[in-house]
Amino acid sequence: MPRDLDDESMRKLARSFYVVRMTRYGALLVAALGTGALAAAEGAPTWVWVALLVLAVVFLTGMVLTRRRYLRSLATS
Repeated sequence: MPRDLDDESMRKLARSFYVVRMTRYGALLVAALGTGALAAAEGAPTWVWVALLVLAVVFLTGMVLTRRRYLRSLATS
């Protein structure tokens, strides 16, 4: 990130990145859960929907870590 911006501009830029990341992770989470539910309903092998559930947990973990990183950056500003 550019260092010649004032504090308010840096906060706005950080907030923009945060919103984009959380939206992306949220959409991927919904897609993984939806696909997993459809796979389970259609009688796909167990490993398919379990793998999609694990992927959903990975996306949820990414959301939690992104939130922590964002809040930590606000605290140090």
